[in-house]
Amino acid sequence: MTSLNTIVRASIAAVNKKTLDGRDVVDRMPDAADVQLGSGTGYGKADIAFKDKRTLSASTSENIDLAGSLSDAFGQTITAAKVKAILIENPEASTSNLSVGGAASNAFVGPFADATDIIVLKPGDRFVAVSRTGWTVTAGTGDILKVANGAGGSVDYDIELIMASA
Repeated sequence: MTSLNTIVRASIAAVNKKTLDGRDVVDRMPDAADVQLGSGTGYGKADIAFKDKRTLSASTSENIDLAGSLSDAFGQTITAAKVKAILIENPEASTSNLSVGGAASNAFVGPFADATDIIVLKPGDRFVAVSRTGWTVTAGTGDILKVANGAGGSVDYDIELIMASA
């Protein structure tokens, strides 16, 4: 039996400083709290982790099946019922944009408003989304996460998924 404990760090910390009347005035934006997911399948829990560096040739796309085609680090087939966290990064060295979402059929809607929505990741961009409740994956009708590469060149992108099996 495996257990999975997850910490998602997706926050912005900033220090804005300006010199006024010979002194520095500082406005701090503190980090947001980490999102912690315990091991299991209910609210605030996850039991599946997937991480991969994937390659897409120029002007190609792939459909990532969240319920039945991926394997975890232990070689077990992943069948997700909920996606709890997503990280997709288009590397800085990339020469084209990645589009995430908008599969032609059986689209995983997840954090998007509807099945046709996409997010565009330019070179160096990172997309992180987290839900303690999780976004529903429905095998055969709502389990495809599409990732498409633009025309600029081949891209080796990173994807990390934290999911629950129930």
